[in-house]
Amino acid sequence: MILGSRPALWLMRRCARCVVLAALCVIPAVPVAETLNLTKSGPSTAREGDLIEYRLEVVNQGTASVAGVQVLDTLPDAVEFVQAVSTPAGLFDPATGIWSLPPLGTGAEDGAAGLRLQALVRSGLLADPNDTVAAINSATVIAPEPSEPIAAQLTTNILCAFCIDWEILSVGLDTEHRSRLPNFRETRFFLAVQVANNGPVASEGSLSATRFDVSGGGFRPALTLEPTLPVSVSLAAGETQTVTFVTNWAEGPFSTYTLFWEFEISDQSLLDPVLPNTLAGSWTGDASDRDDDNRCVIAVAASGSFLEPHVRGVRRFRDQTLMRSRFGQRLVAWYYAVSPPMARHIAHHETPRTLTRVVLTPVVFAIVNPVLACSVLGGLLLLTFAYRNGQTRSTSRSQNAAGSDCPATAS
Repeated sequence: MILGSRPALWLMRRCARCVVLAALCVIPAVPVAETLNLTKSGPSTAREGDLIEYRLEVVNQGTASVAGVQVLDTLPDAVEFVQAVSTPAGLFDPATGIWSLPPLGTGAEDGAAGLRLQALVRSGLLADPNDTVAAINSATVIAPEPSEPIAAQLTTNILCAFCIDWEILSVGLDTEHRSRLPNFRETRFFLAVQVANNGPVASEGSLSATRFDVSGGGFRPALTLEPTLPVSVSLAAGETQTVTFVTNWAEGPFSTYTLFWEFEISDQSLLDPVLPNTLAGSWTGDASDRDDDNRCVIAVAASGSFLEPHVRGVRRFRDQTLMRSRFGQRLVAWYYAVSPPMARHIAHHETPRTLTRVVLTPVVFAIVNPVLACSVLGGLLLLTFAYRNGQTRSTSRSQNAAGSDCPATAS
């Protein structure tokens, strides 16, 4: 057979076509509809008379362009159509609920299309303010017809039209201190609670604290809030207001502490179904932040620095033990009244400073290690008792021996 002849060329073309067809049969074709992805978003809650908006997006995730895509989106009975905007191009028919999309490419610029669908929530849906109506909006790809459904769904709960929506936006905290005794202070706290009336009508709100307490710190007396709760707040729709609460003056803090709070806002006459209506929080403070911690004047003068470890031990004993009682507070006040002259003299003379360190060493040892100090003191007492008991016995034996050597007394 001559390759250049017509029969040979015809045979070669037929063979090549058969090879291509065989390859196509081996590689399964993926339906173009299977490469589409549909998503839907919108409000989770709405009120009667609200204008709401659903958003649909179709994305071509395949490697081939798709034309003739259609999505069926039937609005629920609880809403009525207002307008639709398709981007890019496209067309939505409100009579049938069919959205016809432009051809979708494979790139980032032409591979997706979106639809903004606005609707008005009907009035008169709720007979009871406590009721809700679930408006379910579904969308489905109907062309090209996929082998498996491609759909998206969103539920919007319709609430009472005139029910109010109060909200606590934030709680701010501030502190104030004053000295009542030397090296001792009282503390109070300010809490700025910002509330908002999100509408739809003006309303009288009631602000209260469901929790306000402190853990640690040794505050005396307990902290209380003023003004008296609950507090009435009157706001028009969309307005905000800040209510400032202040605590009483309390002695302390004497150690690390944590404030806890939770405020609640509610309408006094209208139902508030939009939650949450509460805001909780906490704040941790540290008594070591006080600016008067360097007033252990004699200990500082003796050691040269209030950062010395044994001075910190004395300061902890002062704050956590002495300052928790009235007697301890008076003792600390007396100490700071008489100690400054002594401290100045100690700070400028080496011999008094050395003697003060010697005197303070067992005191600080007992403060920092009370159990060990008691053990040492008990041991010393036992040794002293044993020594004195031995001395007493030795003296008694000496006296008995001396008495036996004396001559007998004549009768």
